Amino acid sequence: MNIPFFRSTTHQATYWRNRKIDWKTHYLDTWTHPHRRRIIQILKTFFWGSLMEVGCGPGPNLIAILDDIKKHSEEWPSLREGLKGVQLGGFDVNADAIILAKKAFTDGLFKVCPADDLMLSDKATDVALTDMCLIYVGPFKIDKHILELRRISRNHVIFCEFHSRSLLRRLWIKLTTGYNVYNYFSLLSKHGFYDILSYKLTPEDWPGCEKQKGLRHIFLARVPKR
Repeated sequence: MNIPFFRSTTHQATYWRNRKIDWKTHYLDTWTHPHRRRIIQILKTFFWGSLMEVGCGPGPNLIAILDDIKKHSEEWPSLREGLKGVQLGGFDVNADAIILAKKAFTDGLFKVCPADDLMLSDKATDVALTDMCLIYVGPFKIDKHILELRRISRNHVIFCEFHSRSLLRRLWIKLTTGYNVYNYFSLLSKHGFYDILSYKLTPEDWPGCEKQKGLRHIFLARVPKR
């Protein structure tokens, strides 16, 4: 059965793992998409030296971040406070996407692995980032994914995902599109994250996709001390 509602987390992971597309055209070349500017604006609000993106594809977010650092280094607290540069890398289940990412970032750390079993040691990165990755993770697996992101992060997580406080709207989107929507205030608090901030993306940040209008948010949260 191919009804979106019945696509499990395992099904989605298999789909993305085996997907054969032009990753450069469909993903890498979208590094100027306006929503990436909002991610960058948030990253400029605090000090960090390393960032790993989970579900990074070939790395369009990372290219956007690196481009802004090169053009506006004076705006980045990390560089103002003495760091010579930042470390960027990511994970994805698709080997073709990671091969392209490694070509674009010769000094980055990139690995092929699932989002709930990341090949990285505890507290290995200052920031863990997701961008429309957790919409493919179902309710029986989301806690494990959140805990894995918490495990690898020292200081912050940033989630650009579908969020709604309304249970009815979350169910409606799941039934009609197959995407998973969560109440990230509740989900992050449940797992000990604090100083949780939410930024709602506007139609200008992400044009089109009327059905998901108002759902796209960026969440910034501090990782619990442990």
